[in-house]
Amino acid sequence: MIADSDLLPVDAIDQLPFTPAEYDARLTACRQAMSERGIDYLVLNSPENIYYLSGFITKGYYVFQALVVTHTSEPILVVRRYEQANVERLSYYRCAAIWQDTDVPAEVLARTLADLGAAGKTVGVDANAVFFTVSAYETLRAAMPGTKFVNASTVLEKCRAIKSPQEIAYIRRAAEALSVGFRAAHEAARPGRTENDVAAAFHHAAISAGSEYMGSAPYVVSGPRTALPHATWAGRRIEKGDLVLVEGSANWKRYSAALMRTWCMGKPSDSVRRAADVSKAALDAAIAAIKPGATSGEIDDACRGTVARGGLAHAFLHRTGYSIGVGICPGWGEGWVMDLKEGDPRVLQPGMVFHMVPVLFPEPDVSVGFSATVLVTNAGAEIISDYPREIEC
Repeated sequence: MIADSDLLPVDAIDQLPFTPAEYDARLTACRQAMSERGIDYLVLNSPENIYYLSGFITKGYYVFQALVVTHTSEPILVVRRYEQANVERLSYYRCAAIWQDTDVPAEVLARTLADLGAAGKTVGVDANAVFFTVSAYETLRAAMPGTKFVNASTVLEKCRAIKSPQEIAYIRRAAEALSVGFRAAHEAARPGRTENDVAAAFHHAAISAGSEYMGSAPYVVSGPRTALPHATWAGRRIEKGDLVLVEGSANWKRYSAALMRTWCMGKPSDSVRRAADVSKAALDAAIAAIKPGATSGEIDDACRGTVARGGLAHAFLHRTGYSIGVGICPGWGEGWVMDLKEGDPRVLQPGMVFHMVPVLFPEPDVSVGFSATVLVTNAGAEIISDYPREIEC
């Protein structure tokens, strides 16, 4: 383990995206949630949760990393030796247990926990974390017999759902770059150009406007490919009469804003026009329903009911929206933090931010959708990221 004095240059604190007071408040809230769940030690593995609590960030999160949270001592990062400089320069917390490429990382984590006195206690694990593998979990359990492991994947849910003023400021900044990217994508979406041209224009403009690497590649599809969910550009040449659908995000300090738009390379058919009108009406209805105290299910009802009254209930295959904030590949959303979906009783509170996406599939080879990133305020809702919603270019 590395001592405090060996880490964090004096000026490193100036590079952190949040103030020490904000990190301290997040840790206090995390510990409170641990106490409510009877968790003695918490092991976080998702890059989003680690970044949220510590500021530590690396594109090398595809190899094992963890943040160990106790009730009394400073959180400890468990990271690969290659990532040590990122701890020294980017993390608020100064303690780290380093594993070498010749080590079994989960065994290093087990030794770290044992050194902290976790043996025989209750340890919460980030069970839904994409990069916390079954083999790592089994290795950890085998190395700590008699220790109780529990699923703690939602410990930070309430903390992360409500954004601080600084988090909201970062999402707004991401939205500014996103608007620039969508303007460029819209201009590039013309007959004779390719999906690659649209994607390149979006990337160049958004990044030039300040966006960091996005939480996911933008989805750029045209013609019959619009019916492919989560499809990226594939070199297809855009033809007259085609639909072009783009969904993308921009990112600032790892906080995302997102948008979806659909454009027609000519006069849209009656079916497409109807779907576009219904999608936009459903988006407006959902935004109008947002207020503190409303439930997730009520927002979904407002959206889904509008779609049904438009005769396209069969074409709505999606949740109404999802929390958006910390966005690290492979996705920009925080759906595990909170969704806007049917029957969900969770209550909206000021400071929550959602990407609302009433995308419709009215025909076998067609999807049409319009979206917005929306902030819950004391007065209702504020649209953070938007772009003109006209379907015709």
